[in-house]
Amino acid sequence: MYILILTQHLPPGRISLHLYFLNEGVLFHSYTKQGKGEHGKPYPLTEEECDDSAYRENGFNIYVSNNIALDRSLPDIRHPKENGAD
Repeated sequence: MYILILTQHLPPGRISLHLYFLNEGVLFHSYTKQGKGEHGKPYPLTEEECDDSAYRENGFNIYVSNNIALDRSLPDIRHPKENGAD
């Protein structure tokens, strides 16, 4: 069984497409989302965005944190035997 979900959390005029499938009652993500920070990829910064003062104060980059999606997809780092892959 497949579930298709459209969301609008990107800039106006752009939508995000999510395709989920059910397997033995567990919901898996298909990782079709695109954007900065998706799939665990690095968030590219320009020279003016590289301000280390907030990082030194908070221990994380607040600019990047505010600009990546909370529901971003991350790679599955489990061992293949644990995630059901053959």
